[in-house]
Amino acid sequence: MSPIYIWRYRLRSVAGLNARSTGKEHPGVLIRKNGGFACLHPWPELGDAVIDEQLRALASDRVTPLITQALRCTEEDGRARREGRSLFSGPVPESHWLALPGDDPAEALSLGFKRVKVKIGRDLAEEIRVAGEWGRAGFQLRFDANESLSSAIFREFWDSLGDLRDHVELVEDPIPWSPESWQLLRDAGVPLAVDREVEVRFQGRDYAVIKPALSNWIPPRPSSFLVTSYMDHALGQAWAAAEASRLAASPDGFRMKDCGLLTHRCFESDSFFERIRSDGARLLAPEGNGLGFDELLEGLPWKRLN
Repeated sequence: MSPIYIWRYRLRSVAGLNARSTGKEHPGVLIRKNGGFACLHPWPELGDAVIDEQLRALASDRVTPLITQALRCTEEDGRARREGRSLFSGPVPESHWLALPGDDPAEALSLGFKRVKVKIGRDLAEEIRVAGEWGRAGFQLRFDANESLSSAIFREFWDSLGDLRDHVELVEDPIPWSPESWQLLRDAGVPLAVDREVEVRFQGRDYAVIKPALSNWIPPRPSSFLVTSYMDHALGQAWAAAEASRLAASPDGFRMKDCGLLTHRCFESDSFFERIRSDGARLLAPEGNGLGFDELLEGLPWKRLN
């Protein structure tokens, strides 16, 4: 087996990133194999094995969903680097704005954003107020609860939205999944978006949220989907964007909705995030071969894993 090298990193966020994650430091690793690079960034709060378990599995040739996709990334990135080309096959699709405390809807509107994603589950009254500001500014609303709400509390939240429901495009993982409870939400007219275990949970009227860090499955036609990052390292963000670019150029591109690829704002800047650029709602491909970041990646103190 080809040797694998790793470099550990730690991202720092200004605050907890969702209702299930309250920490401000988020460990992960970059991996290097056969000249290709990838990001391996678990979220234990969402059910992933912790980073050391992931690395033990990787070292012993066992796989998890994150490892499977990370190794696929090293293959694609390595091939592109050997051929001296970018892994981006065309423009990156536009993304929604991820609402953070203090954000101004007018600023996002001036940059060309049309949709906003609001994380919910910590303070629903405040989150309804924030959503109202964005809705009145003309944005389509996307909510994400990370399965943090009970059925009763979510229904109370949904009813409290009133006319604001007309602005809601989708609600991502509102409550813990079961076929029966999610079907009740569908029957009540909630536009569900499926994030975790998409292949199992997805139904034809749902939106599928595809995270290339976890899966390269897309729903059967004619269902809609969107591609999002895993809120990970800039290299992982670039991988999600490259996959979105590939899918947008494919025969299934017409089914893709605005994506969620601009997540670097959530973290303190570093030498990699400083390379991320966007044109309004559209992330721009990083310069360099493969996923880019050429000299930064070559300059890291890699350590052999196996």
